[in-house]
Amino acid sequence: MKESPNNKRTERVLFMVVLLAGLVGTLLGMPWSIVILGDASAVRVSAAAEFLLLLVPASAVGVWLGKRVCLGSRARELVSGSLGRSAFTRMGLLPAVLVGLALGGAGFVAQNSLPEGALTSGLGTPSTSAWLLRCLSAALTEEIFFRFGLLTLFVWLVVLIAKKPASWVPVLWVGNLLSAVAFACAHLPQLTPGGSSFIVPVAAFSTVAGMAMGWLYIRQGLIAAVVGHFIADVMVYVVPRLAAGYA
Repeated sequence: MKESPNNKRTERVLFMVVLLAGLVGTLLGMPWSIVILGDASAVRVSAAAEFLLLLVPASAVGVWLGKRVCLGSRARELVSGSLGRSAFTRMGLLPAVLVGLALGGAGFVAQNSLPEGALTSGLGTPSTSAWLLRCLSAALTEEIFFRFGLLTLFVWLVVLIAKKPASWVPVLWVGNLLSAVAFACAHLPQLTPGGSSFIVPVAAFSTVAGMAMGWLYIRQGLIAAVVGHFIADVMVYVVPRLAAGYA
């Protein structure tokens, strides 16, 4: 059956909205990265590469493959106007806040249990405002790449291999697990050689966090995953700095 013009327009608008969110997220993270690396030119090149090579393909995958595997419908409904904003708020934000608070609390305890110097040196250098922007940047860019893009791609590949799965639930959770493992691997470079003995617990926690965000995406949509991620990161990186009186 031929796709209606309205559906095509919704997909194009959704792609542009997600792409814009990814671009904003990339730009918001640059002040933090410049302080960490001390090389503005390198940060600009890295940010451009991240956007073009990761976020653009992920946005396309999430929009055009997502509809084939029953993912991203909430975002389509929101863009098309068929899902009321108040209904989305009731259904999506409460789970996102609860998941974010739970992960943020656990992450705060876990991070403080690591010995001094286990994380990459210099992580305390950026200002609190730079950290806050970094948290929003990570929430936007990582959820677009790992959940909207990569999780969708893995689910599509599983469906392609399994042909006609008897149930969608295990397929979705296999995709969620694979994207969560990729998410965890992406966070391992934060450890220094002195913190290498903590690779397993850090990877395990990051995988659980990734699966929680994946659950939010599957059940509530991309915005809920972004909100949950942002709250968790703020609790881990920003709240302690504010409590300690850092500017």
